[in-house]
Amino acid sequence: MRPLPGTVGVSSRKEATVAVNALLARIFGSDSDSIYLAPIGTTLPTTIDGPLDPAFEDVGWLHSDGITETFTGSKSEIRGHQGARVVRTRIDTPGTTISFHALESKAQTKSLRYDEKSVTVSGGVRKTTRGAGQKVSARVAVIDIFDADDITVKERHVIERFEITPDGDRVFANSDIAGFPFLGEIIGDYDTYESSAAGAGSALWNLTVEGVPTGGTYTLTVNGATTAAIAYGANAAAVASALNALSGVTGISGITATGTATIAITFPSAVTLTADGSALTGGTDADATVVAA
Repeated sequence: MRPLPGTVGVSSRKEATVAVNALLARIFGSDSDSIYLAPIGTTLPTTIDGPLDPAFEDVGWLHSDGITETFTGSKSEIRGHQGARVVRTRIDTPGTTISFHALESKAQTKSLRYDEKSVTVSGGVRKTTRGAGQKVSARVAVIDIFDADDITVKERHVIERFEITPDGDRVFANSDIAGFPFLGEIIGDYDTYESSAAGAGSALWNLTVEGVPTGGTYTLTVNGATTAAIAYGANAAAVASALNALSGVTGISGITATGTATIAITFPSAVTLTADGSALTGGTDADATVVAA
């Protein structure tokens, strides 16, 4: 029935529930953000926090413009006869590039920008013979980025083939750093690891101490609060005790843990959990890892 003149009609439909979570909004640019490059064929990490092969070299300081991911494909529309309406869409020449602007002047960045035909170092002087043209440099890449306000929120991109070209001018002036702008094309598939975010974590986690360490310690971080050092061979009860000892900071108690080779940790509510095994010693690539169950 129409509303009477001068009145406002009231809809009987239920309003949609709006669910928002600011903790899932990301601002990157932490002190730990890094781009690591290594020769093609270098062994790649297979976990979000796994150690990198010694062949990887950090690009170092990056421009404040950050790291930019771009989809390079273009969309084409196939239209039908009737009304010239769109019937199908297609992506032409799909691809993904990552651009970055390195600020450090060193052998790594110079060899990526310039076509260096020969290099000699003598008496602290590096001499190169350069071609006038540009080149494509193929590398493997690991890109680690963290939320600027919560480094427990992390993304790791592991790229098996990353073809890098110079991407703009290098300006020699007294008003800015003479940096090295690059554009990298991702060739083939690549792996991305993402840690759980606060407010979107898990109550169930599996902890594994890998690489058969013979000594040292590791730590666990719950919602940004880090435990005291945990011995490499600590049992499930000791792990639970270390986590419950943080209750004065995290407000979380009643944490339980069971198991041996893999320790299953149960929290009373969803949390973010990370592990740091950098203080473990002995074994082969010893590390501590946690995975949401």
